[in-house]
Amino acid sequence: MESTHQSKTLVVCYSRTGRTRALGAALAARLHADFEEITEPLDRGGAAGFLRSLAQTVFGCDVRVGAALKDVAAYDVVVIGTPVWAGTLSAPVRAWLAANRRKLRHVAFFCTQSMRRETNALRDMARLTGKQPVARCAIAGHPRAADEDRLVEGFVERIERKLVRIDNLKWAA
Repeated sequence: MESTHQSKTLVVCYSRTGRTRALGAALAARLHADFEEITEPLDRGGAAGFLRSLAQTVFGCDVRVGAALKDVAAYDVVVIGTPVWAGTLSAPVRAWLAANRRKLRHVAFFCTQSMRRETNALRDMARLTGKQPVARCAIAGHPRAADEDRLVEGFVERIERKLVRIDNLKWAA
């Protein structure tokens, strides 16, 4: 399904290992959206970075992230992605949402996790933004798992349907 909408879409995500970034970039290409990666001054590489990431998530520590390069308020839909850390969203995405939640019109959420297990990441993202997402997608298991393409396709279709509704409202106004 080719996207012909006039609405503006932004895909923003954080990625420690590159998996969430790769999925976010692929989603941005599919949606003809702008793409931005959440950055931070902290190095999360190696075992020490992994442990620091886990501790900051479990204890809800505040972390610093770079300011958004794009004006998120200028977008009709912002698609936000996070890796799952300790069963919830990553600390950098939590910090980004805290800084930007009031500027978001419509949201869609995706998360990646290395193992199939219960996660609260998508629910916690909705709670932090105070918004129900137009679409949600949780990718579990190894990258390119058999059902990943089907999940991503459904996620993109739900976002595109929302964009068409937004465009129709703009035309009617």
